[in-house]
Amino acid sequence: MEIEAMKKQTIERLKRVKKEQELSYSKIMDMLSSKGYYLSEPTLKKVFSENSDTYNFKYRDTIAPLADVLLDLYGDATSETASEDVKHLIREKNKMIEILLYKNEEQKADFERRISHLKKQVDRLEANLDFRERMIDRKDEVVGKLLDSITHKDEIIEKLLRNKIEE
Repeated sequence: MEIEAMKKQTIERLKRVKKEQELSYSKIMDMLSSKGYYLSEPTLKKVFSENSDTYNFKYRDTIAPLADVLLDLYGDATSETASEDVKHLIREKNKMIEILLYKNEEQKADFERRISHLKKQVDRLEANLDFRERMIDRKDEVVGKLLDSITHKDEIIEKLLRNKIEE
């Protein structure tokens, strides 16, 4: 059973008990405070109003205390089945949470494996890039030396030619 449907059903039962027992708001507030709960009178009026389904009540803060006091005290027979429905719903939600947590851990491990793989690839590519840069530097050196030797060859050839011409 969905939570909203359960809240609506519980509110209807609460309205029925209030009407059957002819309980006033102050009497309900006294009953709540005797069990350690507090709900304001405006909140009670909203819960028991004709258009109460237009409000969004928090089950744990509003509906559950009223159900605990009114339905248990006046022996509403449907409260046990509603309680079992809530427990079943909570068990199902907890199972779903466990499944989602497990899937989340699997995805996290998968992402970590992928990240590790990508980091290794980046490291390899950086090492390859460093190697290529060193190779280019070496080639630049060799080309520079060759150019220097060509320049010196021209000078040597010119000297030799001059010496030949002078002879």
